[in-house]
Amino acid sequence: MHILAIGQSNLANHCGTAGASEFGEALVNGELYPLSDPVRGGTGPDGSVWPRVADRLAGQSWPGSLRLTLAAVGATSIAEWLPGAKCFTALAERFAAGDGEGVTHVVWQQGEKDTLLETSTADYTAMFLQLYEGVTDVVGVVPWIICRSSYRMGVTNPDVIEAQAKLAASLPLGVEGPYLDSFGPELRRDDTHFNDAGLEQFADLLVDTLLQTAPEAAS
Repeated sequence: MHILAIGQSNLANHCGTAGASEFGEALVNGELYPLSDPVRGGTGPDGSVWPRVADRLAGQSWPGSLRLTLAAVGATSIAEWLPGAKCFTALAERFAAGDGEGVTHVVWQQGEKDTLLETSTADYTAMFLQLYEGVTDVVGVVPWIICRSSYRMGVTNPDVIEAQAKLAASLPLGVEGPYLDSFGPELRRDDTHFNDAGLEQFADLLVDTLLQTAPEAAS
């Protein structure tokens, strides 16, 4: 399984205690590295969900180990992921170095910044579709796991959640990912980023969602 993980800080080493996994590897600019926090390719100096995900996947008959292309950036809005904007431009450079080759899944977790910006359902949807088309042009049509996520300092944006849910239901191979707005302050270290307990729950939910895309699940 080769996951392309894009979005905001809760994917990108801004969370709880750093971890490592022997069952995964990180791909950055065509080079492979051990899967250990902070995972190369993401912003932030702390822990992430990814070693936890890798360890859980290693216990499954499918898909075994994990290859991760992490390209998540803290404090970014959906607008910053549009083709031509800074995050997509950096992602395109990673693709040019080979980091998009063999991607089997995309995981998207983003929305907190758009709570602050009060982004509407229509605007979020339109901008996401531009991102989706740009990535699909490179990696092909693969499952997109779209986390439902907008919680920032106790505030949420129902319009963002609505857009994410509708996109997951309408895109080819779209998958509704974990509902992360259900994670309250007890699962967050600063009422936005996950603590260790939050990372454990996120990993459980994300692996359950990934396993829904197993060949036997689709048959």
